[in-house]
Amino acid sequence: MKLRIDEATTRDVEKGRGGRGYVDDDGGPVVKSSSSSSSSSYVSRSPPSPASDDAILEDLRGMSLTQLADMRTIPGWDLVHNPPRRNPRGALVGTVVSDKMQKTVNVAVDRYRIVPKYRKRWKFTRKFMAHDEKEVCNEGDLVMIVPCQKISRHKHFMVREIIRRKGQL
Repeated sequence: MKLRIDEATTRDVEKGRGGRGYVDDDGGPVVKSSSSSSSSSYVSRSPPSPASDDAILEDLRGMSLTQLADMRTIPGWDLVHNPPRRNPRGALVGTVVSDKMQKTVNVAVDRYRIVPKYRKRWKFTRKFMAHDEKEVCNEGDLVMIVPCQKISRHKHFMVREIIRRKGQL
């Protein structure tokens, strides 16, 4: 993947003439404002000062492609963005409701569906049995479970991590 910084397109994007539509200074889309008075008004941050903009561009030009691909090495990335959490495929987050079995916990996963007519959330709860090899989970813990090869008749998930212990914020 090749990354190129082009000052002409950067100026076009800041003025709202970008080729991919309206984008913000961090590359994300600009949302329409909620005011109904003007149909084409867009909410955007004010552009940074030219001196700081040039300094940022010089920092980025000095970086290699591998450094640019790794977002954590970009200066100021941690101040602006929360790093995306890379969840494995099929991972579910739920609360441990039972740990009375050996090496097995029962995890309740809540899912919500919005009913369009009433604009209310409809809560679905489903319980999964998950394998806890070291028996570290306790009742009330918030855990992440991932699908695995079927271990027993009802158990086909494993506990990947304990996100939050019971009683902690």
